[in-house]
Amino acid sequence: MGNCTWKLRVVRRDEGTYFQVKSFVNEHTCPLEEIHRRHRQASAVIIGEVIAPRLQQQDGRLMRQKDIIAYMKSMYGIQIMYSKAHAALDYALSLTYGMHEETFQLLPSFGYVLEQKNLSTITDLQCDEDG
Repeated sequence: MGNCTWKLRVVRRDEGTYFQVKSFVNEHTCPLEEIHRRHRQASAVIIGEVIAPRLQQQDGRLMRQKDIIAYMKSMYGIQIMYSKAHAALDYALSLTYGMHEETFQLLPSFGYVLEQKNLSTITDLQCDEDG
């Protein structure tokens, strides 16, 4: 495990939030399935930031967890677990569409536009004691 030749070294650019790859050796000599506390792993937040611009796929549907797993494997050669793909998807959705509270505030205006564009549509928005 300590003798694995795979490595990636990056530096953050001062001009913004970009990173520059200084060195990259894409050859593993350790089993990829082996998870150890000393291994640095891509967090769900990092993966979410990577996939956020790609949430909408070419066929019009949103990425799913299995799509994220396949994308990370094909583009970066890393395997991630379903739970990490799920957390990354949640984070990417919140980056793209906002938090749940923010989107619920848009429901009245959505209902109004829906009624205006579809004259036979009736919307009835009911709120509980929390609004």
